[in-house]
Amino acid sequence: MGIDFDDKVILVTGSSRGLGLSFAKCLDQAGAKVALNGRAPYSEELAKNFQEAGIESHYISCPAESSEDLISQVIDKFGRIDGLVHNAGFLRDKTLKKMTDSDWTKVIEAHLGSAFRLVRSAWPYFEKAGAGRIVFLSSATGIYGNFGQANYAAAKLGMLGLAKTIALEGAKLGINCNCVAPFGATSMNSSNFPESLKEAINPDYIAPLIAFLLHQSCEESGSLFEASAGSFKMVRFERNKGLNLDPRKDAVTIDKIAESWDQIVDFSESEYPKSMGESLRMMYERTLE
Repeated sequence: MGIDFDDKVILVTGSSRGLGLSFAKCLDQAGAKVALNGRAPYSEELAKNFQEAGIESHYISCPAESSEDLISQVIDKFGRIDGLVHNAGFLRDKTLKKMTDSDWTKVIEAHLGSAFRLVRSAWPYFEKAGAGRIVFLSSATGIYGNFGQANYAAAKLGMLGLAKTIALEGAKLGINCNCVAPFGATSMNSSNFPESLKEAINPDYIAPLIAFLLHQSCEESGSLFEASAGSFKMVRFERNKGLNLDPRKDAVTIDKIAESWDQIVDFSESEYPKSMGESLRMMYERTLE
């Protein structure tokens, strides 16, 4: 049986072009009512973009930072909201030494601050409906870091902490939240890419994952995925067995850390705690025996 959204209302921020437009197109084709969104006022150029994508959805001109207003406009138009994709944002790339407070704050606000406020504004509608699906667009920059993008990296990995907390708080309410770190060719990033690469990393090859995470049949929550060129991978934190001293018997000193460094950074054995509680118990329980 094919995935059908049965007229569920999904807001996609930053969907006037690029990745967001691909996500909107995929959702529209799967039967969702898509609320398109961007900063720019509606224009002939936008109308052409939507027509070429085959989308006849309502467009809301509103910055994602005005999250309360944006959600209100979705409710005014559609009477409900069943899911949201936070894709909107922008870059202010500079090395940390040259980055101003404004460069830092504006990027954090557009990506992470807006994610928080969008969900807070949509939460009552999700709770009333008994379900809600949220996808934040994270980035490999947040996972791995990238030169000149301290602000963007912090915002994009911050989204994961937010998503994991939303997953915990929304679990009993049917509200799920996940992050996807995509890499797709857009007009902003691919001007110097060879055509073969542009085709391989077409955003349309990322969109099906975004759409599935928004469907009511998907129960995944609090997870992070990477997606590009038809490749879809879940990402998780791994920690090693490390050094486990017993403060009741062992000296816990700087010298001990220094002489044990190879053991502390050795990943020949790993563990994967699934929650903060499990993580902490694995560290202290042995000292209570």
